[in-house]
Amino acid sequence: MADDRRREDTTVQGAEPAAEPLPYAEVTDAGYAARVAETFTVRQFGPAVLLDGDCPRCQHPITCPIVGEVYRREEEAPTTADSGYRTVLCGCAADHPARPDGLTGCGAYWTLLLEVEA
Repeated sequence: MADDRRREDTTVQGAEPAAEPLPYAEVTDAGYAARVAETFTVRQFGPAVLLDGDCPRCQHPITCPIVGEVYRREEEAPTTADSGYRTVLCGCAADHPARPDGLTGCGAYWTLLLEVEA
């Protein structure tokens, strides 16, 4: 996994969840990807890779499934080469004020480079 390519001015919090629930905010920070690369566990789960750890923004536990390809009944030619970069979203179950209906998580997102070892 590699660092995030995008950056906004936000602060990566410490290891403890905030005393007050963080409001939902769609934000990213280069530190998010770096922290995930250092602290998340990675395991193969069928055709997916599961990333487990605490969200780098809100510190709540999350599991992020990463699927390398879409499976369909009909074969289609790939439209583009896979760069390996994946955008990952916080999907924690904790309450975050101002979160739009139907969404989960605190709004944090980051981009990782997923490298598969042969």
